[in-house]
Amino acid sequence: MSDKTKGWIQLAFVGLFIIGSFLISGLLSAITPDDGKSVNGDRTLFVKTKTIQPQSYQIEFDATGSVETRGTVNIVPEVSGRIVMVNEQFYEGGMFEAGDILFEIEPLDFELAVQGLNSEVARAQTSLDLEKAEAEAALAEWKQFNPHKKVPALVAREPQLAEARANLKAAQAQLDDAKLNLERTKFSLPFNGRVLSSSLAQGQYAVAGQSYGRVFGLDTLEVVSSLEGQKLEWLLEATTPDIKITTTYLGQTNTYDGYLKRSASSLNAQTRFATVSFGFKDKNVELVPGIFARIDVKGTELQNVMVFPAEALQKENVIWLVDDQNTLMRYDPDVIYRDDKHVIVQSEGEALKAVVNKLSGATQGTEVEINNDAE
Repeated sequence: MSDKTKGWIQLAFVGLFIIGSFLISGLLSAITPDDGKSVNGDRTLFVKTKTIQPQSYQIEFDATGSVETRGTVNIVPEVSGRIVMVNEQFYEGGMFEAGDILFEIEPLDFELAVQGLNSEVARAQTSLDLEKAEAEAALAEWKQFNPHKKVPALVAREPQLAEARANLKAAQAQLDDAKLNLERTKFSLPFNGRVLSSSLAQGQYAVAGQSYGRVFGLDTLEVVSSLEGQKLEWLLEATTPDIKITTTYLGQTNTYDGYLKRSASSLNAQTRFATVSFGFKDKNVELVPGIFARIDVKGTELQNVMVFPAEALQKENVIWLVDDQNTLMRYDPDVIYRDDKHVIVQSEGEALKAVVNKLSGATQGTEVEINNDAE
């Protein structure tokens, strides 16, 4: 057999294969209906349905955010001096409680100042006592010789008494200031917190007014999140929403009770999202800023509503219902809530059989055949 003859035979086989493929494909298309397509050219649609009963439904949604702090506190000593003690927790990552001494400055100079000013106060008190005694003696003498005359201010030593009292007050004020500086040699903070940074070491000379580190209070931690408009609306309408905050830190996953701390006054014009802050009910959460968080919210419980699967909502926000005669009825619901899984509408008072697969070309009154794989 020649090569030319072999070529024609191969070409004939290829042609027969292509023609056979088209015939088989057409036959399968004719006998296998697609979901929502016509069968043998008529208008009977194959649909999946689900019967929806009136029920109650609690609004639930989740969001993501990050742990942040409202602000940090700079560690600035109020007196200068040599550092004689640094708390072992006063380093990056360390935690402290309210009132813990974070570091201490050499107190000797301040103790001596207090002792010296104690002497000044005693001296001023003695001067005042002497002036009082002299004033009493002068007053008695005046009354003895001038019983019916008013006592002049100079005789009663009123200027001298006023000066002595002023000197005592000034000495006492200086003493109080010295005592305050002595107290400031021991540095503490009035809240539980965590250290972000620290540059102090024992033996170092600290200068008043200079920053030597940063800390934050545990009660300032919050979760900042962005919520779309509808979620924010339902959150604000809920009287007592149940809010849970879940974080993973150092390999441990923990869930905390939360609450809405601050809400936004408006939505972002481009994203239509609003930034809100969630607080921790526990004021001593051992977290650090920057941790990823998940927020789960249970809001208002709706009564007497219909809960449709999200797939039931067709184009143009239409839901197709199936009546007792297996024909389609158009239903334009007033959606009061929707998420990725559900569409919530107000109940019509009776059960509804809804189409839960996507339909194209459906019209009012179209006959359908139910294929309830969904159930």
